[in-house]
Amino acid sequence: MLPFAPLVLALFSFPLSTIAVVSPNKTCGLTLAGSNNGYTCPGDAACCSQFGYCGTGDTFCLSSYGCQARYSNSTTASCYAPRNATTASVDGTCGLVGIGKNGYRCPPSGATCCSQAGYCGNTTDHCAASSGCQSAYGSCTATGKKNKRSQKGRRSAKLWEDRETKQDGTLE
Repeated sequence: MLPFAPLVLALFSFPLSTIAVVSPNKTCGLTLAGSNNGYTCPGDAACCSQFGYCGTGDTFCLSSYGCQARYSNSTTASCYAPRNATTASVDGTCGLVGIGKNGYRCPPSGATCCSQAGYCGNTTDHCAASSGCQSAYGSCTATGKKNKRSQKGRRSAKLWEDRETKQDGTLE
């Protein structure tokens, strides 16, 4: 018997399902773009998004936005939780009340205010402190006069929902 026979047997005794196959095309997981391939992301695009694409940054790596840890490359990065009042909103929600459950902060331009309903926007209902604007998660004003149109802090949610999802899983 060859001296390497036990080593060869040991290598082939693991079920193939436990071996991670690195994605050849930056798709990952089992759903959507992953198409039941079960690929793991490569090191340069380490996180597997909820849409089945490999990449970096919050839209790929936030566990609150569906990062698939099982198919992310754990040697270079992995899924992570949002940092309260620091992580920019990836879905138009903000804060910790109303619809906001992840502590996202509104972006520095555009929909900069966090309404009491938990949506980013720039209407009076989003921005006025008297309307319940969440100052820890966006900018607020005393009068809320940034935009005269007001729809109780929900208009921005529709704007976020109307955005198209690009092929790589990021939003336009």
